[in-house]
Amino acid sequence: MSTVDQFESVFKAAAKTIYLHESPSLGKVLLVTDMEESDSTLYLNSVRKYFEKTLLPGETKWEVLSKKDFQSVKELLGKVEEYQPDLLLTYRNLRSESWRWPYSLGEHLDVLTQVTTTPVLVLPHPDRDDASELLEKSPEKVMAVSGHMCGEGSLIKYASAFTPKGGKLLLSHIEDKVTLDRYLDAIEKIPDIDTDVAKETLLARLLNDAKDFAESARSSLERAGLGISVECMAQLGSRLEDYRKLIEEGEVDLLVMHAKEDDQLAMHGMAHPLAVELRSVPILLL
Repeated sequence: MSTVDQFESVFKAAAKTIYLHESPSLGKVLLVTDMEESDSTLYLNSVRKYFEKTLLPGETKWEVLSKKDFQSVKELLGKVEEYQPDLLLTYRNLRSESWRWPYSLGEHLDVLTQVTTTPVLVLPHPDRDDASELLEKSPEKVMAVSGHMCGEGSLIKYASAFTPKGGKLLLSHIEDKVTLDRYLDAIEKIPDIDTDVAKETLLARLLNDAKDFAESARSSLERAGLGISVECMAQLGSRLEDYRKLIEEGEVDLLVMHAKEDDQLAMHGMAHPLAVELRSVPILLL
């Protein structure tokens, strides 16, 4: 490697991406249900109480849609456009009986998460046997999930907004082992690259970038005076399996992750299986 290349590498390694905190606007929330109007009102009361520590009474304007307000996905999108909320709040398998099986979020949510730019907070279906129990205790432990934590400003911004004072925010990054192994296998076939050096340094570089950004987020959130604890985690593993384990064993109350990919219409590759399978965990999809 030339001296110029060495200098450039050192310079880029030292130029770290940092997080600058900015609170998101959450003043107007639209709750979408497929219930009768009277039941929608009761459900609204339960949801407001559930989020009373973060969507504060007096600072949050709530609107609610019930069964009579829309019949199709197109009509629902029209209502969202009409209300212009800062946050959409609903539950999985809206207007569907498919909530009984762990295979989809339902067509209404599939479209909402991709067509609108509004964050969508998805709750467990209210017809679950344990539905009322799940909404009894306000979220205290929030996890932000990303396979590229470095630069994930919006993810941390929203995750911190839903972490109450005294609560814990987990910033988690799992580098996919299958993908990394594929790149290392390709590197082994390139004579110009030192394979041993690549194996030693590539993973360390990827994890350090994520850790550095998460640490800058921790410092920024501390300076913002939110009164929350922030824990950073970056590791190599199987994203779906390891995230499921971290969420279930860590008793995470709310999961925050991106639902969109810039180059595709379908839901973000990692977000979809997690959102579908973790049916008892509220999930904020950005």
